[in-house]
Amino acid sequence: MKRIYISHPYAKDPEESKRKVDSICKEILENGEGLPISPLHMFSFADDTYRQPILSACMELVGIVDEMWMYGDSEGCNLEKQVANQLGIPVVWKG
Repeated sequence: MKRIYISHPYAKDPEESKRKVDSICKEILENGEGLPISPLHMFSFADDTYRQPILSACMELVGIVDEMWMYGDSEGCNLEKQVANQLGIPVVWKG
């Protein structure tokens, strides 16, 4: 099963971002496209005081996926994209 990293902005509107990523993950599963890897869900318990450790963990997660789907161009999304590019992981712009 293809592991798909969901790169989505978060900080501007956390509640709306979570709602959107919920929908994205459900759609991926319903369509049988793969296994969504959502850092937004994995780290929903944390606040901004954990931003750096979470970003570091996200970069590690990028290294274990087959593909990244990118839904925005925030600072965090662009860092994830940079790591994916360095590792040769395909990035699919979903805007």
